[in-house]
Amino acid sequence: MDKILSLIKRAQDKGVKLELEGDTLVLKSENENIDNVLLAEIKDCKDLIIRHLEKFEVNRNHDKGLSKYTVKPFDRDLIKHIPLSYSQERLWFLDQLGGSAEYNMPIVLRLDGALNTSILEESLKTIVSRHEVLRTNLLSEEGVGYQEVIGAENWFLEREIASDEELLESHLNTYVNIPFNLSNDYKLRACLYTIGKEKYVLACVFHHIASDGWSEGILVNEFMELYSALQSGRLPVLSELSLQYADYAIWQRKYLEGEVLENQLAYWESKLRGAGTLSLPMDHARPSVQSNAGANVSLELDKKLSTSLSSICQEQGVTLFMLLLSAFKVLLSRYSGQDDICVGTPIANRTQSELEGMIGFFVNTLALRSDLSGDPSFKDLLARVKQTTLESYDHQLAPFEKVVERVVNTRDMSMTPLFQVLFVL
Repeated sequence: MDKILSLIKRAQDKGVKLELEGDTLVLKSENENIDNVLLAEIKDCKDLIIRHLEKFEVNRNHDKGLSKYTVKPFDRDLIKHIPLSYSQERLWFLDQLGGSAEYNMPIVLRLDGALNTSILEESLKTIVSRHEVLRTNLLSEEGVGYQEVIGAENWFLEREIASDEELLESHLNTYVNIPFNLSNDYKLRACLYTIGKEKYVLACVFHHIASDGWSEGILVNEFMELYSALQSGRLPVLSELSLQYADYAIWQRKYLEGEVLENQLAYWESKLRGAGTLSLPMDHARPSVQSNAGANVSLELDKKLSTSLSSICQEQGVTLFMLLLSAFKVLLSRYSGQDDICVGTPIANRTQSELEGMIGFFVNTLALRSDLSGDPSFKDLLARVKQTTLESYDHQLAPFEKVVERVVNTRDMSMTPLFQVLFVL
């Protein structure tokens, strides 16, 4: 679903609107010629785009009673404390228990050439001003966390000089791992390192409680536009933010309750009840209490293989994510000797278009469980994974922590609940 949202956004950026007329997907373009690559991607993902628009294009479905999906600005005079979103609440609890430096999210950019550091600082400060979540303190009253929005006037760009690359690496490692004080610090900090004549490194660090992977792209794009506009003396071309993250947090708390939340959780309970633990062969004993120590493995496909896989996706009516996840589950089944394979994956969870341009912590986690028993063909397994994935997208609003509370009766401190492997494309 992340891919579908990204595709719709890229189409909009190129002046192409994707709309539904009945059950038909219609393209409306400001230009006579539409990019052929974009057209091919839209064609490959047509069914998923239609599914997304049917479910979340609220304005077109207002008369069908789906206006509840609309996030609207709230009257701040009517509420004493802005609640944390469900995802924020989970990270806030972890921070209260023992800190949360592992949720620091760094972005490091190399900048070459003449640089106006004052404009650079103003650009970043403008972003902090635009997105309230970056200038929000997380406080508590009687053990309940809440948000307090502050001004951007005290935000500043740190500056340091690093004489060589080795020293720079040491500085960066230290800087990106400095813990945030969630009750007092801005949730974005930045330091500009001068490493030579017209050579710089800009290190920006989010705390995850105010950001996610999607937000990193927003930061970079807005920074580039603001710096360019300020340098050339023109007005920046940025979309107006009709909402702030606080509006989303309040909507989520009001909407995800009662029957809506129960229906979402009932689905996950039926899918995940009794999910087994993945037993991969290991060369070390699992510690009785898991730590945050870990690693990730990345794989980059060459062009030839990628093209071949895309052809298979088109033939089978699946996305590349579904295809690779299916192959990965086969691999896990072979190594573990198990048929019940549950794998976690993050999802953008920006189910309304009005959330797409906002920095904030929206991402949710899905647990995708598959039954590989009966020696299915890969084609049959792919169909199962496709069905499970699409059903999961339809129930992605249920916060993962709520799913765990509902499904897991006893917690094992030596491993994560529901899944022990995360897969990201």
